[in-house]
Amino acid sequence: MKTLLLVALSAAIGFGAVPRQVEVRIEGYLGASREQVRPWKMFQIRVGKGELEPFALTNLVTLTATGPTAAEIVSQVQPIKPNFIFQGGAEQLEEIRTAEPNQLLKITGYTQFGSQWVLVNRVERSAPITGPTPTPSLREKILGF
Repeated sequence: MKTLLLVALSAAIGFGAVPRQVEVRIEGYLGASREQVRPWKMFQIRVGKGELEPFALTNLVTLTATGPTAAEIVSQVQPIKPNFIFQGGAEQLEEIRTAEPNQLLKITGYTQFGSQWVLVNRVERSAPITGPTPTPSLREKILGF
């Protein structure tokens, strides 16, 4: 009965008004300063039930074809503290928690538009960056050598 009522209500007000799940990839550096990274935004995050930590957000990509843009997601979580709370498997959370300030994190997960909660399903960490990153030539980009 509740499902039928929800479907009727969403049809009456339009599907865009119903909160939806959005897959996002959040990229940045845990514990890095603004001077080190020059991020898009400086956020406060919580990993699991841990303490608040600074996070230098360098990019946010929405992987869902329809829905809010990255800028809309950032503007929705900006006034909330912590800006993001990451939940998920112990292995994924440990990958985030143990990252060094010079390791780029790419955190992929699901959230609701306007929510600070992110259910993490994948974490990628770069090798530690230790100095200026050389810009690859066009040959290196295309041919790989």
